[in-house]
Amino acid sequence: MRQRVIVSAVAVLALLSGCTKSETSNTVVAKAPQVRVAVVGAKQQATIISGVGTVALRRESSLGFTSAGRIARLTVNEGDVVRPGQVLAALDSTTVVADLNRARAERERAAAEFRRSGNLLAQGWITRPRFENAEASLRAADASVSAARFQATNATIVAPGGGIVLARLAEPGQVVAAGTPVLVIGEAKSGYVLRVPLSDRDAARLVPGVPATVTLAAIGDEPIVGKVIEIAGRGDRATGTFTVEIGLPADTRLRSGQIGSAAITSSGASVTALTVPATAVFAARAGEGFVYLVDRASRKVRLRRVSIGEATDGGIEVTGGLDRGELIATSRIDRLKDGMAIDPIGAAR
Repeated sequence: MRQRVIVSAVAVLALLSGCTKSETSNTVVAKAPQVRVAVVGAKQQATIISGVGTVALRRESSLGFTSAGRIARLTVNEGDVVRPGQVLAALDSTTVVADLNRARAERERAAAEFRRSGNLLAQGWITRPRFENAEASLRAADASVSAARFQATNATIVAPGGGIVLARLAEPGQVVAAGTPVLVIGEAKSGYVLRVPLSDRDAARLVPGVPATVTLAAIGDEPIVGKVIEIAGRGDRATGTFTVEIGLPADTRLRSGQIGSAAITSSGASVTALTVPATAVFAARAGEGFVYLVDRASRKVRLRRVSIGEATDGGIEVTGGLDRGELIATSRIDRLKDGMAIDPIGAAR
């Protein structure tokens, strides 16, 4: 009987011991994972405005004839270098010479009529108004001769200065109207510029004189340092953009029509850019993403939606959703959940 009691007591003790071990193992708390964290940093940086434009001589002139006619000759081709006063093109002079001769003949007739009217007035044979009509006819004839002489003189196109022929828009034998562009000449001494179309917002942040770095694939992508020399006073009616001219240093490799990109330093005050490590941002899409914000007191992470900008070697620019000095998780992002406790490492706590 005593043995039976002892066995029962041992069994009860074993059962109680087993229960105690089970309860102890179930109450063990999982250790918080170690996660690297970083402090959201801010740096002062100047705003850089980027654009793509076309190289051109700053002053380019379209030249044409002041009267209609048939082109008799063109002495230059595209790319030719011209000197000041050089004859570039000429009209067939048959018509303009005929107009000048006709005007001169009419002037001689009007002059003879004026002289006769003066004699007749002195003798009392005609009235004063008739004499005045003859005088007016002579003045009109003088004006016609001047106009015809001007047309004859301008039946040629002369280079206004030294430069380069950028475009030849007509050919010998072609009949052109007065004012029709025949040649486009670029003034070499005006220098080359890069004309960049920018939005009204970007153009408003620039002033003449701000520096710009230009790269041209045609000359090997070597950086060229220039500066903004002119900003359009009105936007293009078709595109709404404002043309900004960047003055380029003299270089024999520059040609009108080359394509270049420009990075222009804004004239406004530098802006504060918040940057975070690229590993901290996840589920990025359409200018937005998510980060895990770390609460210093509770050491728990909270999901935060942020607005993001450009990615650089220094990290990702955050344009909204974070403040400078906040703590964010930068590792094990795929294993974290909103409200999870962590053991932060790698930054001041």
